[in-house]
Amino acid sequence: MAVTAPPKRGTGPAVAAGVLAVLGGLWFLLGIFWASLVLGFGQRDLMVPGQIADAVIGLLLLLGGVSLLGGAEAGRLLCLVSAVLALVAPIVDTVLRYQYIIVFVVGGPTGINVLLLRAIVMAVPFVALLVLAALPATRRWTRR
Repeated sequence: MAVTAPPKRGTGPAVAAGVLAVLGGLWFLLGIFWASLVLGFGQRDLMVPGQIADAVIGLLLLLGGVSLLGGAEAGRLLCLVSAVLALVAPIVDTVLRYQYIIVFVVGGPTGINVLLLRAIVMAVPFVALLVLAALPATRRWTRR
């Protein structure tokens, strides 16, 4: 009879946060191309701020998710910071478009055309990421 080590406790929230961050990062990076190609806006100067925001948030989410899955404390902190940015971006998007200041489209496809509803739906996974990354079990995962 072989003796095996007991499974490590508390890995679920950290792994879930890492996977959610990686998927969110890919979704934001998809938004760089989705806004210009699918929505038909083209490469106008008005689209550039949203595309830059997509690139920054997407890369931070990807880096944070991969680092968190690797067990790095910096990955957990990157996930927390990028989750906050991912929550702020749709709010800025909605405000700027309602004020007719600039066409600031951020994030990938959702299938929802109502701006406020789209912002709420976009917020759900990043609120979950924020909660999962802030849990003590995730902190223990990075300090193993």
